[in-house]
Amino acid sequence: MSGSAATEFTSVQSQYEVQVAGDLERNEAEQKRIRAEIDTLQGQLETLDRDHALLLGVQRVFAEGARPGAVRGTKAAAKKSAKPSPKPSPKAGTAGKQPSLAQLLGTLLAAHGEPRSAAEISAELAADHPRRNSNVNVVRNALELLVAKSEAHRSKQNNSVFYTHAGRDAVPASD
Repeated sequence: MSGSAATEFTSVQSQYEVQVAGDLERNEAEQKRIRAEIDTLQGQLETLDRDHALLLGVQRVFAEGARPGAVRGTKAAAKKSAKPSPKPSPKAGTAGKQPSLAQLLGTLLAAHGEPRSAAEISAELAADHPRRNSNVNVVRNALELLVAKSEAHRSKQNNSVFYTHAGRDAVPASD
């Protein structure tokens, strides 16, 4: 190569290097911006999911309250609660008492060493306790309450949420 050709080649190469560096910077900045948008939208979606579950519950309460006799039943229940209830005898025990949903979910989580989704836990609950409400939204809400009480840990993997028992050695992932 002649001197002017080498200088021209170096000049073009320098221009391309500067352009590529600038393109890389813009690409990284755009990736960062889009990731921030995704995080924001993911948070908004989770909030909407929680609100949706709550609104469905409120709607169910309204639907149950609109049934004939529901108001009468509520008044009768209020009258019953005004009377002092008899103390259970020590011999009666807790045979008729069912564990709470939170207790059942805590037991199910403790029985497994790996993180489990709300759907998996709901399916196991339905199999083990067919008379209990094992709707996935109900189970998810109960699991979130356990997380709020630090009795369970939540971890996210891609778009999935998994739960583990707080007593497990598993390290909870950050939200």
